[in-house]
Amino acid sequence: PINARFYIFPLNLRLNMLYFFYEKSLEKYNCIVLGVFMIDEFLECQFDDLYINSCLDKVSLELKDYCINNIVPIYELNDKGHSKNHIDYVLKRSFEISKNYDINYNILYVCVIFHDVMCHVDREKHEILSSLYAYDDIFLNKFFDKEDMLLIRYAIEDHRASSSRMPRNLYGRILSSADRKVEIKDYLVSSLGFNLGKLGKDDLIEDSYRHAIKKFGKDGYATSKFYVNDDKYEKFLRDIQYLIEHKDIFFVLAEKVYYELMNNSSIE
Repeated sequence: PINARFYIFPLNLRLNMLYFFYEKSLEKYNCIVLGVFMIDEFLECQFDDLYINSCLDKVSLELKDYCINNIVPIYELNDKGHSKNHIDYVLKRSFEISKNYDINYNILYVCVIFHDVMCHVDREKHEILSSLYAYDDIFLNKFFDKEDMLLIRYAIEDHRASSSRMPRNLYGRILSSADRKVEIKDYLVSSLGFNLGKLGKDDLIEDSYRHAIKKFGKDGYATSKFYVNDDKYEKFLRDIQYLIEHKDIFFVLAEKVYYELMNNSSIE
């Protein structure tokens, strides 16, 4: 067909995307040739909803009501990559990762809800500002004792992947891992959404590509910091590194997400 794009993928790599394509296996060369006519949609990360809900049920109703009514609305001030959707995603990931650990669900819940709350004030220092915002919160100080408040403060302060030190407690290690992207689309939404409207399409995508190299490339600062077992993150690293090595494919996928963001269609 006219204008079809052709890419070669290793047989053992399946990115989290759906394609409208025809496929011809070339066992001789250990590859699959895909004639891509249209990138249809990305697959979403799958969670065990029953388990996630069982974790949420262990969180104090009073605490949830306070956070939902007073903290979550602040995320409307953040960029698209750090919105309420991001909090929902990190919460699910945190509960999923914590499955094999003995944790206080109230503490973990608060760490997630507050961890990016000050992103709209100063993204470069948001982990410090967000940790202090939580630590000074009047309701939280009545709900938790001083020791728990310090756990919350340090967990939020230590959660960034760019941090030079390992998180000081288990909650920080879970939060740091859960906060990382494990979907290609999620990364593109975050990286493109930050400067959306400030840069043109090509510059925006190029900036996203350079950031991917810096963060997730072979020598990226987020590639070797494994604080907990996380199969989804390991798979994401393989996928994003493949896209880094094949810049043309990266740009095709990023352009699709760019137009979705601009049209405010499937991404909120």
